[in-house]
Amino acid sequence: MKFIITGRNIQVTPGLKAAVEEKLGKLKRYFSSDTEVYVTLSVQKDSQKIEVTIPVKGNIIRSEQESSDMYVSIDLVEEVIERQLRRYKTKKPKKMKRLRLLKANASV
Repeated sequence: MKFIITGRNIQVTPGLKAAVEEKLGKLKRYFSSDTEVYVTLSVQKDSQKIEVTIPVKGNIIRSEQESSDMYVSIDLVEEVIERQLRRYKTKKPKKMKRLRLLKANASV
């Protein structure tokens, strides 16, 4: 996975970059090595916001999380993205199984 990390109104420190890569790096089992992950960190008054966008074949996996601490936002966005990925990865096998059942019932 290739991480493209940008900051709005915030300097992306090596600590923040390492935290993002560590948390979102856990998701590499769902992707090939050339998948790009776009991460935007931003600060607005008292809130710390992270936006993650992952283009996948025909879809976009995306999440935004906001809290008072950037590290908490990173944890939250990782949970949401993982939940979306699990749903996305199981959607296709479920659809194929349903189609096979329909074909089997139609031929009987």
